[in-house]
Amino acid sequence: MNKQYTIILSLLITFSFSTFAQEKTPLKNPTELKNKLIKQSKETTSIVADFTQEKHVSFMKKTQISKGKFYYQQHDKMRWEQTSPFNYVLLINNGKVRIKDNGKEKNIKGASKMMGKINKLMLGLINGQIFDNKDFTSKYYSNKDFYIVELTPKNKRLKAIFNTIELTFSKKTIRLKTLTFFEKSGDKSVMKFFNDKFNTSIKSSIFNTL
Repeated sequence: MNKQYTIILSLLITFSFSTFAQEKTPLKNPTELKNKLIKQSKETTSIVADFTQEKHVSFMKKTQISKGKFYYQQHDKMRWEQTSPFNYVLLINNGKVRIKDNGKEKNIKGASKMMGKINKLMLGLINGQIFDNKDFTSKYYSNKDFYIVELTPKNKRLKAIFNTIELTFSKKTIRLKTLTFFEKSGDKSVMKFFNDKFNTSIKSSIFNTL
């Protein structure tokens, strides 16, 4: 696989959550939940949160732990900024994707088609458009405390990396609580958000400067 694809997709995998180990049952009326989720996403103009991430790899005994900051602004601006154990920034703004690794910007101009997929996927997970994305099939479930949306990739490149993507939402707030990427290799990553704030002002430089 092209090195740029590997870097971006690895980052995408890493920015994820683990699902709650509760029994889930299919929803009788998934359209009702889908409408609630889309309504919630439309009402969310911005998100700012700290995060920690744990990447579980089968051939490694120790879990890889990272920390950083996440920013989102409606409709098409997003910034993942990892600060520990090394600096890594993924910036999406007006359909353009930029990456900075340890202080240096990566050249990804030759990967425009794949960048479009990554851009659409990542923003769609936040703004609710993922539910209408033709690159995935969706299934809806629930358990005692959560709604669960299971996405199965149909796109060839994404399908080669992920088995499923699972989103878990609180029944009380309809806010995203976990996001799990199950890889073909059997590995997965866990990301947790905290100190999250919604619909607050964000400086424009956050989305314009790597």
